[in-house]
Amino acid sequence: MIPQFLIARFGPKLAGLIFYGGHALIVLAIVGAVYAFGRHDGKSGEVVKEQARAIDTIRKVGAANTNASAARVEDTRRQDQQKQELNDALKNASGGDDARRRTGCAILRQQGRDVSAIPACR
Repeated sequence: MIPQFLIARFGPKLAGLIFYGGHALIVLAIVGAVYAFGRHDGKSGEVVKEQARAIDTIRKVGAANTNASAARVEDTRRQDQQKQELNDALKNASGGDDARRRTGCAILRQQGRDVSAIPACR
């Protein structure tokens, strides 16, 4: 099994050591390479998973920002409408008491309260 040229050159004991040692080194190199590539692939898989999580998070943040932007626009529109309603109440008032009554009723309406039962707000 050991090649004759190794036996002739190095002798039977050293030829056996060289032959089987060479095989052991080759097997060790293959196992080491497989281990190293496996670790590298595992790290690559984790990187891919981490990137997928980052993309998902960015997508969720984008959706949240879009919803928040729409809410800010709606809040601004509502605030402008409430300011206009209060300004109209003051502009249409005939005096100090009438202005307080009209702005009070407008504020109650803006808070979502039912003012139909209040005679001054009709």
